[in-house]
Amino acid sequence: MKRIGFLVLVLTLTFSLIIGTSVSANELIFGLGEEPENLDPHQATGWQEYMLLSFIVEPLFTLDHNYEIVPLLAEDYHVSDDGLEMNIWLREGIYFHTGEEMTASDVKYSFNRFFDVSPQADYLPPGRGGVYEIEIVDDYHVIFHFESPKPLALYYMSAAHRGIMPEAWLKETPEEDIGIRALVGTGPFMFESWAAADKITLNRFDDYSHGPDFISNPGPAKSERMIFRIIPEDATLTAEMVGGGVDVSFDVPPSVMRAISRFEDRLRIDTAPSEGVQYLAMNRNREVFEDDRVRQAIAHGINKEQIAQGAWFGMGEPISGLITENVIGYYSGVEDVEYKHDPELAKELLDQAGWDEIGSDGVRRKDGEKLELELITFSNVDQWRAAGEIIQAQLQELGIGIKLELAEVGATYDRSNRDDWDLGIYRNTWWLGQPFLIFLTHSDNIPDEDGGTNKAHWGNPELDRNLEIAGQSINEQERIQALNEAQRIIVESANWVPLVARAQIVASQKNVEGIDELLSHPWWPFLMQALLLHK
Repeated sequence: MKRIGFLVLVLTLTFSLIIGTSVSANELIFGLGEEPENLDPHQATGWQEYMLLSFIVEPLFTLDHNYEIVPLLAEDYHVSDDGLEMNIWLREGIYFHTGEEMTASDVKYSFNRFFDVSPQADYLPPGRGGVYEIEIVDDYHVIFHFESPKPLALYYMSAAHRGIMPEAWLKETPEEDIGIRALVGTGPFMFESWAAADKITLNRFDDYSHGPDFISNPGPAKSERMIFRIIPEDATLTAEMVGGGVDVSFDVPPSVMRAISRFEDRLRIDTAPSEGVQYLAMNRNREVFEDDRVRQAIAHGINKEQIAQGAWFGMGEPISGLITENVIGYYSGVEDVEYKHDPELAKELLDQAGWDEIGSDGVRRKDGEKLELELITFSNVDQWRAAGEIIQAQLQELGIGIKLELAEVGATYDRSNRDDWDLGIYRNTWWLGQPFLIFLTHSDNIPDEDGGTNKAHWGNPELDRNLEIAGQSINEQERIQALNEAQRIIVESANWVPLVARAQIVASQKNVEGIDELLSHPWWPFLMQALLLHK
């Protein structure tokens, strides 16, 4: 309560300083809670990057309200019965920001570059049973030839990370400049500049007119300019919203919801479920976690509802699996196999594992060795820092000594790749279950000197096989069963403990239009934001 009262005071005082700020009526200012690392579509992996990229570059396809494939840069497509050949006909008259018309050569060059440099090239590339040749039939017709069926290929081709860029521009632009000093695509906005730790500025592409039918405005965008201000401090971002220095933000932290809601006379606040998850990973390179009972005890010892309330202020929901109900492929059966909160059972499991001697400091011991673990997470994201503090207290109640070590997001992930930790609280988000789980749990993604995304450092052939079947079988029912089985293995393994699914919160000035149409779509597509939002 003290914190909320302090925030209200800060917001009230700051409002008087910001309210006079002059902003163009055709300029929309976004508030970003984190700065992107890179806007090269083929190298970027973060959610902030994905949002900004979707304003500038475009994939061949997108998804409608029902997660159905909709052509975007493509005009039409056909997949052969055996799944080994995909014909794609391109829309004519699509122009890059450079003024060049998009052709099949640009598509081929962009995909080959994606295969070569992207950390997300784990499904479509050659060598993974994917595309071994991209055949140019003519300027508006390409054929993707596959080594084996890839039934999810169209979904993979529907993300800005597979964005199409002009071949000539890619060849003449230094690699180190792409996504930092320059970026060219076909999207509704053109990259102007990036002032580090300050703002990213985009200008409207007036020749854009090919938005999908499910968006009322096919283009050009309603706003002439988009400015993405980088404001990592929660109180500052909130004060800017209240004072009018920011028009809209999708990074509103739950901790300030109560305070910001007092300014409903000038602000609109909307919420919706999201695909984003918060989860705990146990480092399987640590000998203590070789015993299933220790991992299961930790899973039983965590009260997710306390985290949802204490760290997320009720704006998150406890989850049973690493993907949520809003993600394509969610399996409700994980609710039956998750380790429910049961601290007494957790203590029994630790006793059975031999950690049955408790010292005067309250920490369990086995053969004279203390059960002490290092827990790492983010210092600069309230919900992760608070979750770390809650889990630290919950596990200490079991007799597990927890040293909580906090660092900013990038430093925490760097440390996770160095294998210098025991427990970690991480995050991720995606709308398609199979690649999401490949990313988080497949043995190919166990970190090495170049990094990796399987933070548990655990590989399992049965899990890998099911994830691969879920992405490769041409039998839909077989894919569903395999993905369900993969989710069961993940939860039962107790190497990952799913914690909370976050709610998406957007705050906007009441003079920002387009919000209602945006909210009518279940996952608030970034392309809709680009085309609709304006003052």
